[in-house]
Amino acid sequence: MRTMKVLAPGIEVNGIKISIEEINAEVQYHPAESLLSAKYEAMKALVIREVLIQRAAEMGLCQRAEAIKNPDSIIEDLLDKEINVPEADEETCKRYYGQNKEKFFTSPLFEVSHILYMAPPDDEKARSEALSRATVALEKIKSAPDLFEAVAKEESACSSAKDGGRLGQISRGQTMPAFERLLFQMRAGEISEAPVPTEVGYHIIKVHERVDGKQLPFENVQEWIAQDLHEKSWNKAFNQYIQLLIGRSKISGFRLEGAQSPLVQ
Repeated sequence: MRTMKVLAPGIEVNGIKISIEEINAEVQYHPAESLLSAKYEAMKALVIREVLIQRAAEMGLCQRAEAIKNPDSIIEDLLDKEINVPEADEETCKRYYGQNKEKFFTSPLFEVSHILYMAPPDDEKARSEALSRATVALEKIKSAPDLFEAVAKEESACSSAKDGGRLGQISRGQTMPAFERLLFQMRAGEISEAPVPTEVGYHIIKVHERVDGKQLPFENVQEWIAQDLHEKSWNKAFNQYIQLLIGRSKISGFRLEGAQSPLVQ
């Protein structure tokens, strides 16, 4: 991957310089919506790495020169010693389960067909024409539901047209968000009341069968809950630990956004 060049001031962390060249080299590992955001993330990562390496050296876990060559293992060793988060016990997991039961359902399962009238989101004329065609087709299908398959074969822009629009079995996360939102409101035997807009065009949706999700028992999700709660607790403890190290460090050339203690004044 080609290294992106960015203009940025050098940074110092307790007298140790992070050069512009290091920042430029780090940017490529932080994809973002803009170069400015990527640069910020790169600088933040380098500052955090530096305060962690300095803390490891302070504790006698390494020499700084050694840590620079192999920072990941040194930092991992440091965090194992400095951050201790208790495992969530069964009572805590049960309480979380009771307060968040809606999270622990199997996904509904649908047998679905659709007819797609394709139009890109930024082409107003194509969107208007696609909506018009979909509306006419839907009125025809409402009058004679048995025509759905024939209309799909003749008009749908999806590869499923050859199968009369059949998509097969669909569960959560397998379709576009707008399509899924409407689908999850439909019952077996229903056809969408209006064309459904998505980023690829307009759809007429037909649900052949629906099997609703079921509540998962606590025993099936206890391990996942315990792991999730532990990860959240660890991340919170890590952020607090970084703030502590940053708060006692002298840093110039960079400010950490959202920090309670600014990195740079």
